[in-house]
Amino acid sequence: MPELKILRRCFGYATILFAFTFATTLPVLFRIPLPHGTPRFHAGPAAILLVGMRELLLLMPPFVALVNAIAWYTLTARRPSAARWAVGACSSFLALSIPFFVASTEIPPGTVAFAGVLLFALALSSIGITGIAYFARFNSLEAPRLPVEDWNQRLKAIRA
Repeated sequence: MPELKILRRCFGYATILFAFTFATTLPVLFRIPLPHGTPRFHAGPAAILLVGMRELLLLMPPFVALVNAIAWYTLTARRPSAARWAVGACSSFLALSIPFFVASTEIPPGTVAFAGVLLFALALSSIGITGIAYFARFNSLEAPRLPVEDWNQRLKAIRA
């Protein structure tokens, strides 16, 4: 399946990209001041939401890199849990797109920054939705689990 090979490579590249992103933002995490009450900071709902989204943007890359690395490994090793990890990796792209959608509500429309943030959020969410749609069919093709009564009947038939 060539599409599986392409998706496996995408997970590998995403792992490298988000690990590099985390490595470059690590110094920022240590130097960034936490929000506190100043005359310039107004703790309204939008401000608190944006602060939360900022923290989420800084803390999501290692999570996304780890989940993509595990998805890449399980797909490469052809493990039975590969489809589940791939769905989890695609879901992490959807989770990562949420702060960008929230940030696009606060940027004035018609600017280059608005277009860039919105396009990046749409790209992340489309990768997530496409991957979930592709790998969800593998989870639906699994053999159904038999109830315990059926197993008991089969064991009795084998013993007889």
